[in-house]
Amino acid sequence: MSDVRCPAHVRVIYNNIQVLYIMASTTPPKTPPKGDSTDDNKIVLYIKKTKNPTYPTKYGIQFECVELIRRFFCIHKGITFPDVDDAVDLFKRINEFTPVSSSPRRVPAAAAAAANNATKLNTYEYPYQNKASYYLRPGVILFWKYKKTDYPYGHVAIIWKSNANETVIIQQNLNPPIKTYNTDELFTKMNSRTSKFAGVKILPSDIISGVQNIECEIRRL
Repeated sequence: MSDVRCPAHVRVIYNNIQVLYIMASTTPPKTPPKGDSTDDNKIVLYIKKTKNPTYPTKYGIQFECVELIRRFFCIHKGITFPDVDDAVDLFKRINEFTPVSSSPRRVPAAAAAAANNATKLNTYEYPYQNKASYYLRPGVILFWKYKKTDYPYGHVAIIWKSNANETVIIQQNLNPPIKTYNTDELFTKMNSRTSKFAGVKILPSDIISGVQNIECEIRRL
């Protein structure tokens, strides 16, 4: 995809997936852009491209990977988790999501009913005992280990779409924001003693149902 710097709202094929792509203007806007719409079935992935970009959020630090995770589950599933330091802290310490007091959108009935109480997270890491299809499902949260001792934050993404051939993740603070893996190759990398992946957290199937139908929008600010 070419790096065009002009105001535009276009639908493009990004990593073989059609997404709504909003390109930044060379002139920063006078007011910050609106956050995720509560009318459309979509999630926004923010990319930092200008000097001092900003967007309204109450879900964490702007442009960070953990902010996307909390925003996604708050808006689309009506559940959330306590403050964490980083992705590593989220993986190690958070074992349940709790209901949002007031969700900004109407969540699916099954998700709303399940979210009346704390929702348990099942955590899996190497060695994995089941087939790839058990772990690589839409709505599963995928974690990376930290790479360097001076950067101990790790990384986290959401599996957006997955089948026997391809698995697509969405993420912030790491390019590309939408990345497609070969499913078998990804699982082989995960299921290794020296894997860069820390593991996955899986919510109940009625909670994560329909994640693959949520539209993604990329905004470069």
